[in-house]
Amino acid sequence: MKNCKNCGEKIDNDNKFCSGCGTKINGNKKTVHHPHTNNNSKKQKVLERKKKNNYVFIIIAIVFVGILYSYMGKSSSKETKVLAGQPLLANSTEYPVFPYRAKTINSNVSDGKISIDLGEVEQKKFVFFNYKGTAGQVPLLAYITENGKIVTSVRMCEPCNSTSFHIKGANLVCDACGTTWKLENLEAVSGSCGKYPPDPIPSRIEGKNIVIDEHLVANWTRRV
Repeated sequence: MKNCKNCGEKIDNDNKFCSGCGTKINGNKKTVHHPHTNNNSKKQKVLERKKKNNYVFIIIAIVFVGILYSYMGKSSSKETKVLAGQPLLANSTEYPVFPYRAKTINSNVSDGKISIDLGEVEQKKFVFFNYKGTAGQVPLLAYITENGKIVTSVRMCEPCNSTSFHIKGANLVCDACGTTWKLENLEAVSGSCGKYPPDPIPSRIEGKNIVIDEHLVANWTRRV
């Protein structure tokens, strides 16, 4: 029930005219519904939400690819692969903070293998030796890291053509240019030739010898 605004008579909600004075009763105005406008508004909100989600996804993807690329670049390098498979001795070793010079030893080539005496390397820790093949001579080195891993490599700093190195603390240093690499992984520390550490060659222990497959050295080519 409601009251007539003209005479105050009580009238039913459904009546269009007052029963007392005949005045027309105005109903409440209804809200006009525009479905097309509402649909466009909803569509716009959905599109904006998708756009924001796409931006977030792109940012996450870029960060992920950057991390993955960085990780793969480190983990897939030749130095990392070769050194990961190198034999590990029971005892660790230490080097002085002043230059520690390599000792020259002899190598033996037989049955497709280049071998050096394990005991001699354990005693001297850092040694130079050469391989003489049909294509010429390749200078080589071997050393024991502070954690006891045996590293064998071509004895050359290729950009500056140096074949002379020394160890200082936990680093391998080129005598010619001063470029420095970590003993453990041949990762560059400083110097202009850092991208080209002495090229590691896989080796293994057989009996009392450290052995390198001859073809790995005979077929070796410079990187620069």
